[in-house]
Amino acid sequence: MALVSLPWMSPTLPSIQLATLASALRQEGIESDVHELYVDYGARIGLNLYNLLGNLLGYLPEWVFSRHYYGPEQGDDLAAMLEQRPFGDDFPWPELADSVLAALEPVTEEYLDDLVRQTDWSRYDVVGFSLTISQLGASMAVARRLKRAFPALRVVFGGSQCAGPMGSTILRICPYVDAVVHIEGELVLADLVRRFRDRRPLRGLAGVSHRTSGGEVVTEPAAELVMGGSRKLDLDYDAYFHRLLRLGLADKMNPWLPFESSRGCWYGQKVQCTFCGLHDIMEFRAWDADAVLAQLERLQERYGVARFYSMDLILPREYLRTLLPRIAERGHDWMFFYEVKANMRRSELETLAAAGIRWVQPGIESLDADLLALMRKGVKPHQNILLLKWCHELGIYCGWNLLYGLPGESQASYTRMAELIPKLAHLQPPSGGGRFQLHRFSPYFEHPEAHGIQWQGAHRMYRYAFPIAKEDLDQLVYLHDFTLDPALGEPVGTAAVEAAVQGWRRANRSGATLALTELSGGQGVILDHRDVEKAPTRHPLNQAETTLYRYLDVGVAEKLLAERFQRDHRACFDALGGESGMAALVARWLADDLVIRIDGKILALAVHANRMAPRRQPPPADAAAASEPVLVDRAAVMT
Repeated sequence: MALVSLPWMSPTLPSIQLATLASALRQEGIESDVHELYVDYGARIGLNLYNLLGNLLGYLPEWVFSRHYYGPEQGDDLAAMLEQRPFGDDFPWPELADSVLAALEPVTEEYLDDLVRQTDWSRYDVVGFSLTISQLGASMAVARRLKRAFPALRVVFGGSQCAGPMGSTILRICPYVDAVVHIEGELVLADLVRRFRDRRPLRGLAGVSHRTSGGEVVTEPAAELVMGGSRKLDLDYDAYFHRLLRLGLADKMNPWLPFESSRGCWYGQKVQCTFCGLHDIMEFRAWDADAVLAQLERLQERYGVARFYSMDLILPREYLRTLLPRIAERGHDWMFFYEVKANMRRSELETLAAAGIRWVQPGIESLDADLLALMRKGVKPHQNILLLKWCHELGIYCGWNLLYGLPGESQASYTRMAELIPKLAHLQPPSGGGRFQLHRFSPYFEHPEAHGIQWQGAHRMYRYAFPIAKEDLDQLVYLHDFTLDPALGEPVGTAAVEAAVQGWRRANRSGATLALTELSGGQGVILDHRDVEKAPTRHPLNQAETTLYRYLDVGVAEKLLAERFQRDHRACFDALGGESGMAALVARWLADDLVIRIDGKILALAVHANRMAPRRQPPPADAAAASEPVLVDRAAVMT
């Protein structure tokens, strides 16, 4: 069997999807070859341009390849897409956009021809395509070429882009696909291959769509089949590294090794965020910590790479007590990416840092309590700020988004955020964001009326990538158009927040600082250089003032502040002049924006210089399909 992955996966990651399936097939006695052909396309058009295109909304990456399906299949080269100016504001140099898209057409055609010619596909009886990130157009184009060249070949699609009704729709619109797997592929792929080889019908094979002898598309019920947490799979990335060497890319990028330690989301299983459509299977399962550690050690030893990219939707909570301390105890000098929930304690973040987790995506999404409640995030704004502050101290890079345009939001939320953001200039700004999108499987999508959303169908631009009936297009894609119920009122203005975010990014790039340094004798000084266009301001603190400021590090309920500080630090409380003196000091700090009033608490904003970790270079922006923007070299794009 051949296992294939096409653009637009990140070239800096081997395909864990193919490696997982190959391992499962080996355990069933079925041989397979892995073909990570997205790397070839990145090498052909240049990694900078590849990353730029791959991070755009899905309709344009899909169109780059779908025109090579519908052109020869239906005589439609999908040129109408060009009239829509599909790059929008996302292309760095608009004057080059048309030239780049025009140049891609013959290059992509040549890539597809070479792909079929350079591999002996006659060696295989089944080809499986993994579809995850805007890979449908490319997979359809290649499936057509292979099926026409080798009519006896069986073609299977699977992956998250085939979940739910999307999979059966693929069968309806593409006659070159024989079966589509909707569920986790390890559960059924071996049985599916055996049935193909034995010429047995696919009827009753759970979670698989297929055609009857009469051509009708049938989807077998999944029966809640999910992978358990006791599996044992050995990931093999040999094919990827051989490909890098063959293409001359081994010295041009720093790969990350993807791994998986859980599936599902322990928070989403209880309360799914309203906008989140990451997957249709939220049931949470974590793998055995010892098995994960053994796999990481084997991968590092075999490939000499110590950068690990977790594919988990969320870090398993139990790993704070098991996997991460064990990594630290063994002294591994590793670097990790993980997705986490934002309401972590500092001690938990210290555990992450000690294990080498230097890049997190915490799902902050907003800094306003009302907006976070609308999203059902389960966190408060002060917890998001604490995470940013502590990650800054611990040398953990945060990639996070700021979302706008939620149904039911108010202008007051954005007024509050616009006032708050300049006070946070010393912390990590959002790396992405914008108006929320309507994704399949999200609560907003599943129950639009309950949230004041009027569903309009598939995103309008997809019709230029897939010229099919609207009812099929609505079932095929992940991104959808919508309007908001007029009863929700006029759209709120976000210009002030967007301008504040731009200022935040500029200040952060210029080294904005707000830091408390503790001196001998218990005294301290706060250096405030958040406004990088002005000279920094020094705020000397005596011992009692330093103690109070440190006390506010995690935030203290304002109503209980005097009572608790007197209880815990009686001598300092008296030195400050009791409750009235302490209140006057806090008022001065509030006026200077050294502390803020948030969620009913008084929260200190300065990071602690005495506990800052050594600064490390942030992870590369092209490491994976994350929220981080891609830096593009103009000369490389033109070349």
